[in-house]
Amino acid sequence: MKKFFSTILFLITFAQLHSQVPFNQNPNWISTDVSSVSTGGAFADINNDGWLDFVVANGNDISIQRVVVYYSNGDGTFPTTPNWQAADIDYHGHLDVGDINGDGWTDVAVSVYIGNGGFTTPGKVKLYLNNNGTLSSNPDWISADLFYTFSCAFGDADGDGDLDLAVAGGEAYYSNPAQPRIYYNIGGMLETLPSWKGTASIYSYDVNWADFDNDGDLDVVFAGESNPNYIFENYGDSISVTPTWQSTDESQYANSFFVGDINGDGFLDLAISDNNQLGGTGKFKIYLNNSGTLNTTPFWTSSFSGYGSGINLADIDNDIDLDLITGGWWQPVRIYLNNNGTFPTIPQYTSTSTSVVEVIVMGDVDNDAVQMVQEVFVSDGTKKLFYLEKTPVQEIQRVVVDEDTLQINEYCFDLECGWVMLALQPNLLDVIIIDAVLSWDLDMGITNWDQNKGNYLFLNTSDPVFVANEENLPEDFILYQNYPNPFNPSTKIKFTIPNVTLSEVEGSLVTLKVYDVLGNEVVTLVDEYKSAGEYEAEFSAKGGSASVGNALTLSSGIYFYQLKAENFVQTKKMILLR
Repeated sequence: MKKFFSTILFLITFAQLHSQVPFNQNPNWISTDVSSVSTGGAFADINNDGWLDFVVANGNDISIQRVVVYYSNGDGTFPTTPNWQAADIDYHGHLDVGDINGDGWTDVAVSVYIGNGGFTTPGKVKLYLNNNGTLSSNPDWISADLFYTFSCAFGDADGDGDLDLAVAGGEAYYSNPAQPRIYYNIGGMLETLPSWKGTASIYSYDVNWADFDNDGDLDVVFAGESNPNYIFENYGDSISVTPTWQSTDESQYANSFFVGDINGDGFLDLAISDNNQLGGTGKFKIYLNNSGTLNTTPFWTSSFSGYGSGINLADIDNDIDLDLITGGWWQPVRIYLNNNGTFPTIPQYTSTSTSVVEVIVMGDVDNDAVQMVQEVFVSDGTKKLFYLEKTPVQEIQRVVVDEDTLQINEYCFDLECGWVMLALQPNLLDVIIIDAVLSWDLDMGITNWDQNKGNYLFLNTSDPVFVANEENLPEDFILYQNYPNPFNPSTKIKFTIPNVTLSEVEGSLVTLKVYDVLGNEVVTLVDEYKSAGEYEAEFSAKGGSASVGNALTLSSGIYFYQLKAENFVQTKKMILLR
């Protein structure tokens, strides 16, 4: 499927310079329930009020505790103590969030690391359904099999448009391995015994889903503790029960991982945090994806060595690439800024405050730079999986296939990883439109299992402002996505000329042309000198503009528009739908 950049419904720029870490050295919010051993965590809009809430699972292997929610106060702040808590108690590990039953409300799955008897008893995995904004007090579903598990992740294993649950198993401290497993969604509820298990029992403390080979289905990856990291390939009709990829570097003590395309080549890479409590080097490291297959050794490792833990990839400086955010036990938060697909070994940002960082989550909790976008895809007739351009996503508002708006139970999605899976295969050349909300001002949440400290929230200090005058013009030329897109009969194309160009004068000679899919020129919309500022040209479906006139009638399909100014050349795609 060919992917098109989002249609921007309102434009935001930032007064803060790129490549600057937009967080204070100390958190803006600290929870006061310090006795909680906070482990799993996620931002999610539990009550659908448009504000992200903070869901946290407490316990780890230290204390039997509860799953809790810090509901947003509706102004971008959280209460210092949770205003919802589950009735049951367990040694909770990590959690994940997603709409398991297609009712439009976010549910919560939680791994129970060990049983109530401690390390001599295995744990389980459980699910709390969302009842119109409030989670069930007790789990609505509990796995029938007991095993040691620290992490779980929602994904669509069979491509049927609903969320299944992958679960990492094994407890390495007292040698209790377990088979990785997947519980399939049957009619809006998980099966109690998993239909898929990996053949071998392993030790794994993290799991997630990603389409590493770009074949349109979600592979499942497990972080290895005392064994390699593993990927089990999804073949569309089945998932391999033995690993189809494994890491080969000597350090095999992964705590957590995150997946993202760090070098913009269209393939997902794998970032790992190693923890050397039981062995290994304890470094942060990244495995690059080589055209669909991960390299088996990391191309980058940090100078840091120790008890690595939470890890995330997010564009925190708004330069359109993914930065690396890391944490450790009794460590500060460290941020490594992406520089053309690689990272320095020394972080550009280190927080003053320290904690036992377990999970790092990103999202715009104060809604100060949220943006409605529309991304358009054209079906190749074989794939149902679509990745959005920017992650994390705040909200999926609408999915349209061939002009039909899908019901919420006709697709599933993952906001943190930014994918949408359709239940039914679109026809060849069907147009898929995904309306979503994203943010250019990501805040950072931290769960902490140090019982002397609370959970943390670091607010993004970027200063988002509307582009309203020449003072806010960017330092380079910008060609925006046309709007509306798809269009009929006309669409508008905006572009911006910077205050000072490469020739060190204000303004430039500019051409804006439209081409068909064969490269034939359809029309020249602009061909003149333009001073610094923002401009808009209108293109009509009859092959012209208000100033050029309507020379010919165009058929439905893909067209390209190209802006040239000095040495700047950029081309974008648009779709005409009759």
